[in-house]
Amino acid sequence: MILLQSPSKYLFQILSNRLKNLEKGVELDCQWVEFDDVRYHVQSSMKNPQLLLLSLSLPTPPPETLFVGGLPPGAIEAVKVAYGVVVKIIDPPRDGYNLTLRMNLSKLPPDEVICINTWSCSCSSLDAYCVSFGAENNKALMIKIASVREVVLGAPLRVVLKHLAARTLAPDVEKLVALVHRPKESFFLVPRAEKVTIIFPMRFKDSIDTVLATSFLQEFVEARRVAALNTAPSCLWSASPPLELKDAPAESLSVNAGFITFVILPRHVEGKKLDRTVWSLSTFHAYVNYHVKCSEGFMHTRMRRRVESLIQALDRAKPESLKTKRSGHSRSFKRLSLKDGRG
Repeated sequence: MILLQSPSKYLFQILSNRLKNLEKGVELDCQWVEFDDVRYHVQSSMKNPQLLLLSLSLPTPPPETLFVGGLPPGAIEAVKVAYGVVVKIIDPPRDGYNLTLRMNLSKLPPDEVICINTWSCSCSSLDAYCVSFGAENNKALMIKIASVREVVLGAPLRVVLKHLAARTLAPDVEKLVALVHRPKESFFLVPRAEKVTIIFPMRFKDSIDTVLATSFLQEFVEARRVAALNTAPSCLWSASPPLELKDAPAESLSVNAGFITFVILPRHVEGKKLDRTVWSLSTFHAYVNYHVKCSEGFMHTRMRRRVESLIQALDRAKPESLKTKRSGHSRSFKRLSLKDGRG
């Protein structure tokens, strides 16, 4: 299985190139859309190349999902904690976007070369005994900024899972929480102090994708029973809504690929596992959709190769006399047509 990466590769490339060429006054204006309809817009002027404006447009939330000021609950606090003084939130955001950030790359710490060889070091160039701590910290921050989608959309899920790690229940949290993850679609959380149940209603537009996704999810559940995956979260697929969704709106339960349920325990969100768990759950539908499309493309390729091999086998099986006879008929037909044309 291929896991989706949290940082946006294109955004990370833009930030890295701009950081390497801060002295060059180059105007920047880039827009692109990534999976699940998350839209980005990066701008920078020639006068202030160290200042970048990053705008983010999130998927349209369904009615059952709570948005505060156009953002998921806790998103503003998550951005401030993640980026510190380097990033400032612009209020109100640019038209058509949910969030606009102003990044001041001049506030990044300078590169500091520290010698770890106490005997001698010329420091004329970095060698095995010298480390540039500033560059590594800046790269880590650029990766964090490129993961702004995870920081913003995963903020409410992170709050619930943090309380799960402490075996407590987050305050002001309802019995059933709906979180947006695709345009006008949501997944549901049932928070408890000892566990968090997460349920994904799975929908696909194409009928072939629906069949492949249903088979993929059923195999996904079967793979959980392997001995090597005993510590993974328990997983269950069902064609009908689980009992935990009895209070959910009827519109959100109309699916064509069933429901997939995960039970997250405190051991799944301890330490560094929290970030990975938040990202995996926030992008689960995109993860399934990616593998469905890969399976569909693989099957199409296999079918084309199979058809080509059958055609070649049929061509080799033709008798030589039949090939000669057909070629003779075609020549006589041409002669007759020529005679008719002359006459």
